[in-house]
Amino acid sequence: MKAFRVLRGSLVAGVAVVVLGVSGCASADTAAVVNGQRITEQEAQEASRQILAAQPDSGITTANAVASLIMAGFINTVADGAGKGLSDSAARQAVAAIEDPSPATLELVRASLAFNQMTSEEQGRAVDLASKAKITINPRYGKFDPKKISFDASSPNWIKAEPSAAPQG
Repeated sequence: MKAFRVLRGSLVAGVAVVVLGVSGCASADTAAVVNGQRITEQEAQEASRQILAAQPDSGITTANAVASLIMAGFINTVADGAGKGLSDSAARQAVAAIEDPSPATLELVRASLAFNQMTSEEQGRAVDLASKAKITINPRYGKFDPKKISFDASSPNWIKAEPSAAPQG
């Protein structure tokens, strides 16, 4: 359970403001592409579903999972290089409440636990790797502002509030 609090506290919230890129994705089932590696919508949905089922107060959404999965690769690369990375078996132990965690869920758990062990310099290296990466995000999962270095969840532009009618009478 501690791993889920970490996910919510540091990875989901903290990584959501870290460097990402934006544009449309080539496939309908693609949530994002990072340096040629595809993250599917199914992977992101399954990871968020599993984490939410095990830790309902985590507040994770599919959009959060997409942002976190994008950063997880960079975080895990830096953590592994610094000797702070976790194995899949260690990640499974950290989330024993999930009977059969998906590879995407394990990736998020590994990154979350590693992120908390990293120095600020190492965290900065992960951000730097992300800033230099070729990242494409399906617009339904948000947009990235490179000047502010922020990731904002998407608000579908086809949903419009209807004007309220004046009372008749």
